[in-house]
Amino acid sequence: MKIHVVIDETAVEPDVTIRAAANTDVSQLVAALEAATTAAKRLTLRQRGQSFQVVVGDILFLEAADHQVMVHTADDVYVTRQPLYELADALPTTFQRASKSAILNRDQILSLTKSVTGNLVKFQKSHKQLYVSRRYYKALKEALEREG
Repeated sequence: MKIHVVIDETAVEPDVTIRAAANTDVSQLVAALEAATTAAKRLTLRQRGQSFQVVVGDILFLEAADHQVMVHTADDVYVTRQPLYELADALPTTFQRASKSAILNRDQILSLTKSVTGNLVKFQKSHKQLYVSRRYYKALKEALEREG
C-alpha cells in the first residue's frame, strides 16, 4: 500500500481519495477507515449532573425511555435528552437497531440467543443484556454472521 500526503493551503478540510484494484473488497476498506476514526470519536453525555466524554467504541447499547436516552457502557449508564434517532445518525455502522427503542454496538456482542421467551444479546466484559425484537433479529444475526 502506498500513502501520499499533499498539503494544500486552500483546503478547508481533509479530502481522502483511495485508488484500489478492481478486485479490492471496498467494504473492508470502509470498515478499516471507520474503525480507525471510531476509536477517537466521542459523545458528550451526562451522569449525575456532570458531563462526560464517552468513547463511542466503549458503548454497549443505547435505549430510549421517558423522553431520554440511556447510554450503557460496561461500567456506567449515562443519560442524554438527545433523541435516539439523532444519536443513531452520529454513530458508525457497527451500531445497529435492536428494537424500536434500542441500538446496540455489534463489536461489543458476546452472544446472541434465540428462545421462545425472547432474543437475548449478552455483551463482552459486562453483565448487561438486551432483548432484540423479532423485527430486528434476522438483520442482526446476518450482520454478525457476515462479520465472522
